[in-house]
Amino acid sequence: MCDGKVHQGLCLQASCLGFIKEERPITSLEVKNQRPLWLVLDGVQDPMNLGAILRSAYYLGVDRIVSSINNSCPLTPTVSKASAGVMEVMDVFGCSNLKRMIKVKVEEGWQVVGTVGLEEGSSQSNVLSCSDFKMSRPTLLLMGGEGDGLSSELRQLCDVLITIPPRRHMHPGVESLNVSVATGILLHSLLSTRKGNC
Repeated sequence: MCDGKVHQGLCLQASCLGFIKEERPITSLEVKNQRPLWLVLDGVQDPMNLGAILRSAYYLGVDRIVSSINNSCPLTPTVSKASAGVMEVMDVFGCSNLKRMIKVKVEEGWQVVGTVGLEEGSSQSNVLSCSDFKMSRPTLLLMGGEGDGLSSELRQLCDVLITIPPRRHMHPGVESLNVSVATGILLHSLLSTRKGNC
């Protein structure tokens, strides 16, 4: 049944989980949060990264996770294992057109926050340090994939770009954080500015 994979003495046959593709109404939790934060993933392809992102997002209090379907990792058993079970308890929405979804949320008054790496953050004057950004209204946090980061198409929709500044001078070969680590840091930074959080 396990096809030679590590099973640790237990085996369970279960149906597959996939992205939720239909729009669902806002949940009571999201209504409770006057400034909800949705995490939008653009092209995260590594299943271990995706699982770790889901785990951090759930732990830190993200209201909804939306991932691109076409250029992203699907929800696999590897993602589930890396999420430490979060994939079983938190809905993950799949979207075939992130640009259209973001435009709809903008029309509803949401703010769009994009993320860039160290190199882009130091070369552009309009990029804020994550510690300088405060959530003032419902927010979409856009995270790009491991290789190219946030697509230029989605970056153009952003109200503000933020980055994580390093605490030391960086060697030229070390230019960014792992996407799951960066996501955790940014989520903690943003959600700490939401009323009622530490």
